[in-house]
Amino acid sequence: MTHPKFIRTLLSVLFLTMATGFADTPNILFIIADDASMNTFGAYGGKMIETPAFDKLAQGGALFRNAYNCNPKCAPARACLVSGRYSWQLEEACNHWPKFPAKFKFYPQLLMENGFHTGFTGKGWGPGYYETEHNPAGPEWNEIKLQPPYKGMNKVDYAANFEAFLDAKPENKSFCFWLGTFEPHRFYEKDPWKKDGMKLESAEVPPFYPDNETIRGDILEYAVEVKWFDQHIGRAIKALEERGLLDNTLILVTSDHGMPFPRIKGQIYEEGFHVPLIAYWKGVIQPGRRALPNQQRSRLHVQPCRQPGIRNDQIAASESA
Repeated sequence: MTHPKFIRTLLSVLFLTMATGFADTPNILFIIADDASMNTFGAYGGKMIETPAFDKLAQGGALFRNAYNCNPKCAPARACLVSGRYSWQLEEACNHWPKFPAKFKFYPQLLMENGFHTGFTGKGWGPGYYETEHNPAGPEWNEIKLQPPYKGMNKVDYAANFEAFLDAKPENKSFCFWLGTFEPHRFYEKDPWKKDGMKLESAEVPPFYPDNETIRGDILEYAVEVKWFDQHIGRAIKALEERGLLDNTLILVTSDHGMPFPRIKGQIYEEGFHVPLIAYWKGVIQPGRRALPNQQRSRLHVQPCRQPGIRNDQIAASESA
């Protein structure tokens, strides 16, 4: 499934739910990794590491096996997500390190204008430059820091900043939050997997790479950071549970594109475009679904904007498949 078609499907679900008398407008938590390949996660068959938080959400929601982004580089992939447009529709924002034209609307901006409490932590849209007041992913929540376990990991405490955002939410407002980790983007500490108790034998080497100790060690360095991403998923879910917000929150988990390795990131091959994707919404999305063939993800965030008070002409998304 590609991002655009998935967004249309997802938004249809939200629209129909609200149209049939759903008591409260749902909250939206969007969690995105920076350069994580689909097959690294246990729910997709990965055995190199354990990803319990990701896998638990997959069991309780819909796990998409055919999710594709629109562009296997950070800035353009994220531009497609915040705008609901394809790369070729985004002018200079289809590039890496671009200026994002102010003419485009972003879904966090639309939701904020229509009463949502919005924000992001970690990596939002980027890298690049924008002319709007806030990052296209929303107002920034990056003040809380921590000392990460390994060099190369960012010091932003993503989950703690999400908690601060929740605690600042007015009681009568729904929220939309973008939790974007900087991991598992390079660079990596040398051999952190040794400290983490991992073995070279556990590395899963793609068939298009040589199988040797150097490659295996590099892949395990990447895998350690995927585990860090998973830990923040778990902490974010716990924050929702503790505040009684989980049941009315739509949770989406994905990655902008595949792992930061040759022939994957920035390349026109399957591993760069084929991304992980979970949609979890208790009581609305059937647990354990394995969905959906022939859909696209670039319009992933259009549907949350199809709510009362938001006009169709405000939604910057092509309806073409």
